[in-house]
Amino acid sequence: MNPPVTVRPAAAALSALLVLSPFAAAQTARPSPAVAADQPVTLPEFRVETNQDNSYLATETTSGTRTAAKLLDLPFSVQSLPSEFFNDFMLFDFDELNGFVSNVKPADAAGAGNGGSRLRGFGMPQFRNGFSIIQQPDSNNVDRVEVLKGPSAGVYGATAPGGVINFITKKPKARAESSLEVIGGDNHYKRVSGSTTGPITKNVFYRLDGTYYDFNRPTDWWYNRTLDLSGGLIYKFNANTSVNLEFAFTQRNANPFVVFTRWVDRSNRTQGLVYTIPEDQYPGYGERLTRFNQAGPYNRYQRYNNSSYLTFQHRFNQVWSVQANLSNTNRHFRRFGPTSLGNWSFVTNNWTGSRSPYHQEFVYEQDGAQVDFAGKFKTGGVVHQSHVGFDWIYLGQKQKTWNLTNAAAITALLPPGVTLAAWQKPSPFDPDFLVRAGQPTFVDTWPMVDGSTFNLYNEELGVFYNHMASFADERLVLMATGRADTYTIHRKQPLSTRATLRDATSDKKYTTYSVGLSYKLAGEKLVAYGSYGSSFDPNPSVDTNTGDVYGNTEATGGELGFKGVLLHGSFSYSAAAFTARQENETTSNPDNPGGTNPLLPALAPGGSTRSRGIGLDVSGKLTTNLSLIGNMGWLDARTVQNRAAPANVGQRVANSGPARKGSVAATYAFSGRLLKGLRAGLTYYYSTENVRIYSTSATTTTVYLPANSYWGGMMAYAWKVRGNKTLSLHLAVTDIFGQQILTDNAFWPAGAQWKLSTALRF
Repeated sequence: MNPPVTVRPAAAALSALLVLSPFAAAQTARPSPAVAADQPVTLPEFRVETNQDNSYLATETTSGTRTAAKLLDLPFSVQSLPSEFFNDFMLFDFDELNGFVSNVKPADAAGAGNGGSRLRGFGMPQFRNGFSIIQQPDSNNVDRVEVLKGPSAGVYGATAPGGVINFITKKPKARAESSLEVIGGDNHYKRVSGSTTGPITKNVFYRLDGTYYDFNRPTDWWYNRTLDLSGGLIYKFNANTSVNLEFAFTQRNANPFVVFTRWVDRSNRTQGLVYTIPEDQYPGYGERLTRFNQAGPYNRYQRYNNSSYLTFQHRFNQVWSVQANLSNTNRHFRRFGPTSLGNWSFVTNNWTGSRSPYHQEFVYEQDGAQVDFAGKFKTGGVVHQSHVGFDWIYLGQKQKTWNLTNAAAITALLPPGVTLAAWQKPSPFDPDFLVRAGQPTFVDTWPMVDGSTFNLYNEELGVFYNHMASFADERLVLMATGRADTYTIHRKQPLSTRATLRDATSDKKYTTYSVGLSYKLAGEKLVAYGSYGSSFDPNPSVDTNTGDVYGNTEATGGELGFKGVLLHGSFSYSAAAFTARQENETTSNPDNPGGTNPLLPALAPGGSTRSRGIGLDVSGKLTTNLSLIGNMGWLDARTVQNRAAPANVGQRVANSGPARKGSVAATYAFSGRLLKGLRAGLTYYYSTENVRIYSTSATTTTVYLPANSYWGGMMAYAWKVRGNKTLSLHLAVTDIFGQQILTDNAFWPAGAQWKLSTALRF
């Protein structure tokens, strides 16, 4: 049972607002502007108008302050990727999409949602409509993706110094719309998607989105089968008051076993990843070991995610509005399969480790509440935007791990004729053996692993105030944010023999801030901006000797840059130079190597990382027919303090991202009588090599992920068939020339993969 939660005033305040909503609806307030028939039915104070001309251009955001604000007024970088962009190129996995934002190292789509994206060298917390989430949503219900950069993302509470990613979901519309799409492609790709939205009555509007997809990859036995359903219902009391109920459900079964397999040469030196094995010295090994799935055909990941959200919006008068939210998420993650085999050794011509049956379960419960009071008013010649926000979020995580290592017990569960030695160390050149050998059936009487079996409960309560003031006919905009948080971490390790580990607690208080300004040097064409702020990111590690909780990192950083809108407002750009430093990172205790002395702490808060770089993002229309989105970035993230490993100081931080990365996507809409309805596009992605595992050992080499450079493309044709019905054919190809060398999780690349869709919209 979860420990009792005692701090819930924000939830109580929100409940009171929802109870009083009918009374609020009866208050007099200025009428809102008429809502366009194809626009979401929400208050404009909390809504960003989406582009209607497939231009990839965004001029407003809700991620910067949790209310609608002009991108040019914000003193930091925000990049928006609209659904039109990722649907054009069929980049349905956000781990692919992140590569089109500067200074982002995208996670690996081959990981089937395992995450791992990095922003400006640090972790990349995920949010859904401003709510922290533990599993990224599916793309079928996402209207746009907004990446807010820098530690000035303090309106969200616990965040990383690089920034956050915020998924903005689709909302019900006032006009009826429906669509059905069927996609087929390489690697047995199959996808069916549908959506419908519109009015039920004059005050009630709905939306439903659903998708199911199933596909493979060249890696042995890799598959991903996902069902995603989501929807929403809005009831408008009047033009100034509404209640919105949303839900999201995801079920995913996959076998994306991730292991960074290295190889040991005949001199017993551990080298890089197996794809680097020299073909002339060890013929046939490099590709076979890279394609080999150590877990075998019976490994499976199962994810179930249920989320629901309740949003209340009300405009009190011409100045003040309120938005209040409740959220609840239940997530179950199960992994059943063997442990990894380790590295491949040419000394023994076998694996350095051996498999054992393994089962793991995670159960998450996440609850949240937000209240945002926003006002816009004018005093003299100064325009003010004032915002008071309250947050409460609770996350409970229960983790259980079973591992069967008893040789006799494993042997008894294997099919006749299969030896334990062969099952534990299978030949990568006989993958059919793993099919024949089967997998021991899991039962909950298997032994449980102490260190990987624990419960973790986090609770955060925060309040912030944000104010923007525009001077000199809105040429100069000043912004300041102050925030206070209390954060409680409660960690339980039920199987531990140490009382301090069975129940460890940490209570922290944080005060964060951000300040910045933007100034229009040449109208909206050239805007100079700068900001500086702080952040905190609890990432708890419990000392195995003392039970103390470490890892509550804090950071500061800032950026200077230019942004603007060109070509008569159809094309935007943003260029920034940034720096950030994170302190209080957990390392091992240099005075107690390996934690062998139980009287001394095993861990120490003695680490620090510094990140700096330059980023450029562009989006919009270059001509009436040509739309473009792109980025370039340089990143340098290095260790500046590590008491336990002084040799790491000055080295690039492992897996922080490539030093240089860039990408571009462009589409052209043909005009003229014969070609009307035809569109075509290209993408290009480039990145230098990335340090994946840094090594200081004399017998082990540092592992690098290779540089990548590859093209993609699309072509689509749409025509009216009857009335308002539109039929389209759409072809998209990733890595057209098969140039990708290796994925970020060291999977064999999929190569030139095509997808062909037929869609009907009505």
